[in-house]
Order: sequence, then C-alpha cells, then structure tokens
Amino acid sequence: MVMISHISTTDVKECMQKIQPLKYGEETCFNGSIMLKAYSSGLDIGSCNWTINSPRRRIAYLSGSLFLSACWKGFDYLSLLGNDIVLFSDLSSLHSIDNTCTETQGTKNNNLIGDNGLSFCNTSAPQVDTNDELPHSLLENDESSDEIEKIKFICSCMIDSLQGGGSVLVPIGRLETVLLLLEQISKSLESLNIMVPIFMISSTAEETLAIINTVPEWLSKQRQHKLFSGESLFNHVELKKAKKLLVFTSIFSSELPMMWQEPCIVFCSHWNLRLGPVVPLLHRWHDDPKSLLILEQGVDAEVALLPFRPITIKVLQCSFLSGIMMQKVTPLLEILQPKLVLFPEDVRIHYPIKENDKHSYLYYSENVQLKVPSFSKGFEARLETDLAFQLQPRRLTQQNIAIARLKGRIFLSKGKYFLAASKIPLEFSNKQLVHWGSVEPTHLLLALQERGLVGSIHWDKDATNGSFSIQVSNPENAVIETSAKQTTISCEDRNITALIYEALKSVCDGI
Repeated sequence: MVMISHISTTDVKECMQKIQPLKYGEETCFNGSIMLKAYSSGLDIGSCNWTINSPRRRIAYLSGSLFLSACWKGFDYLSLLGNDIVLFSDLSSLHSIDNTCTETQGTKNNNLIGDNGLSFCNTSAPQVDTNDELPHSLLENDESSDEIEKIKFICSCMIDSLQGGGSVLVPIGRLETVLLLLEQISKSLESLNIMVPIFMISSTAEETLAIINTVPEWLSKQRQHKLFSGESLFNHVELKKAKKLLVFTSIFSSELPMMWQEPCIVFCSHWNLRLGPVVPLLHRWHDDPKSLLILEQGVDAEVALLPFRPITIKVLQCSFLSGIMMQKVTPLLEILQPKLVLFPEDVRIHYPIKENDKHSYLYYSENVQLKVPSFSKGFEARLETDLAFQLQPRRLTQQNIAIARLKGRIFLSKGKYFLAASKIPLEFSNKQLVHWGSVEPTHLLLALQERGLVGSIHWDKDATNGSFSIQVSNPENAVIETSAKQTTISCEDRNITALIYEALKSVCDGI
C-alpha cells in the first residue's frame, strides 16, 4: 500500500516563509547561539560552504567545491581560515574522476556497452606538486579550462549528429554545463552555417535564464567584466532575440508544434529519463542511429534506457568536475590549518590516520552520533552595561589584580555569552537563557508527561557519573541523554524538541 499525503498551497507557503535568503558573507544567527555565514563554493549558482561559530567551537562546513569556475564565483577558501574544525562533506573524491567522455552506439540486440562507435576524450589534469607554494598548487591547474575543452568535444559530437541528419537530446541538469554548451554549440553552428533550432523545455527555464543575468555577485570575474563593459553575461539573451533558442515550459505547449523542426537540439533537465519531455522525445528518437543522447557520468545508462529498448541512438556519457580533486585536499588543509578534520567514513581509505600527521582526523557515519573534543577549556562572557557599573572592585595586596563580586544571569545572544543583571534587559528579553544544575530523571519524566510526551528511563550501567537517557516514543521518537556535564536532545521533529526543552527548563535552575 502506498500512502499519499496531500500538501496544500498553504503548507508550501508556510515552508517557504521559514526560508531565510542570504548573500555571500552575510551573517545570520540561529537560536541565539550559532552564527552562520555562507561563502561561495564555486560549484554552481548559489552553491556555498559555511562557517558555523558558537561560543565554544568554530566550524567550517566544506561541501563540493571548485577553485576555478568558467561561470560562477570561485571557491572562497580563504574565508574558511581560522576554524577549529573542518567538516568535510565533499564526496566527489570517492569517484575516480578522469574527466572523460565515452560515446557508445546502441545496437539492435540491446548491447548498450561495447566497442561499436567508441570515442574517448581524456582531458584529465596533471598531478599537482604539493611541494610548491601552497596557493599556487591549488590554482595552477585551471579546472575551468579542462571543462571548456570537454565542452568543445561534446559540441563536436553534436555537430557530427546534426550533419548526419540526427537530433541531439541533452537531459542534463547542471546549469553551468548547459550554459557553456549553449555558448559553444551556437558558435559552432554559426561558423559551419548550420541552421537548426535549439529548444529548451522546462517549467523553470524562463525564470532561471532571467535570474542568472541579474545577480552578478554569483559570477566569475570574467563574467562580471562583461557586465561592466555592457555585454550580456551569457549569450542566451542574443539567441532568444534571434529566435535561435526557443524556450517552452512544456512539451505539450500549443505553440511548440508550430516551431518544431528536425534535426534539432533539445535541452531538458530530467536526467533520470523518467519524467518530463525527455520521455516522449526518447520514444521518438531511440531507434535513430543518427541521433545523439548526452548523459552525465553516474547515470546507469543500461537501467535508465530499459523502457526505450531496442536502442540504436548514440549515447555519450561525460563526467564533469563536481568537487575538490583528490590531490588538492591535503594542500587545502595545510592552508586552512584546522585542529581537527571530520571526514565521511567512506573517505577513510583515501585518508587513513597516520602517525606524525599534521592534522587530527575523525570519521563520521550517517545517523551515528560522534563526540568531538572541545578545544576551549573556558569561555568568555561580556558584561551588560548596567551590571558593569554596579561592580565595586577591590585590589588585592599580594597580586596586581582587582576582584569584584557580582550577581546576574548569563544569556546567549548572537553566538556570545552575556552577563546581565537579575532583571532581564530589554535587548535580551527574547534571547536564550542558559540553565544549569543536575537533572533528576523522575522529575524530567513527569515534566514530559505534562506536555503529552510518553517515555521511559534507561540508566547507563557502565557510567560512574549517574548518566541516563529517556527514550520518548509518543507522539514522536526522541532521545534525551543526560550526564554530569551535558544534556543532549536528539529528535527530528522541531516541535517535539521545543517541548522537551521546555520540560528541561522546568526542572533546571537558571543561572
């Protein structure tokens, strides 16, 4: 049985209202305790890495990143300097990226993979010498140039199919790849005087093409120079004006049959070949050996093309850089100088723990809690102005210091601790109050039950500090783990987490 829940327009709007848009380098605060900043990762429009700063830790979250990009603002790795921890989540290094394009001719007997019509283009980058100056070692291999060479090869394959009377289907969702293909193929068609239409069929194509010409902060320096010189950032503007590029929201548009002409080039974003305009078009061209289907590496072509057999259409699969190249990870970490690096467990074979290594490593797995050491034994707190004026310091005779007794409350605001008078200042009225004290399990369980949460107590028999956990089973699953040093709430439902936090506050003392 398949359960389908109805999502209303109101539900979607409420979700969208919870989204906070940010610019690169713009700081935002979460829950009063964590400060977040986004920086360009260079992988795609709007893609980013994060710095996550709390009173006790500074973390750099490192996602798939490219140092140089032909279209987008490059990897801003210098903004990630000075953090205690690098949380590495770029899994592209798990795959052996050799930047190849492989073309296979489909056959009547459904042999998709074979030697018939095989072409190969190797534009892999030279090995980086990490003994060179570090910034140079990261940037000496121009990744964008490698990608441009690959785009040119793909376009040469497209031209071969068009000259042979076949059409070209490009179900690739990567925006940079589509834009570069558009630029290169339009130049090739013009130089060879080939007149074929280029279609882009997608429900979001019109809006996407519009926004990338209006947000220059996402673009590379070369693209920004075009803006300042009065040129279009990308050539799809001119192509649309000349009606060489025709954009439609659906393949069933009433205007499409009037503009349709073959051979042609069609861009659509459904790479899995199961949705959208790619399905009827593949049914139309799957048995045409003159036509060409371009897929991104990583798509299982045999499985994806099963519904369209027998296949005689040519299939070109290409790999594109989607993250930090393996040989650049170590030089990058030498620049960032973190105290600890957290790698996914799957990366362990590439980065095993070694003796006398410059960096400390830990490996994390999905849905497995990992304890990360703290690098700060104490913490700083700022005094609220009124409380500072109340201090009456007394100088010690034996030491050149002065001490004063004070009474106040400690708050978290914008990732910093503040000490305020017993009366909560207005600016802290909506901030998070820090609580302390031992948690008595029976009292906590009763406080949870008062809020409609059903759970049970489980004692840690091996612990010597009275550690226990409470397993909440209704209305949602949650775990509360408590020891002498800390209390951790693990729950996927934000509303349930808030109820648990309220219950904890009711059994703890505010400082």
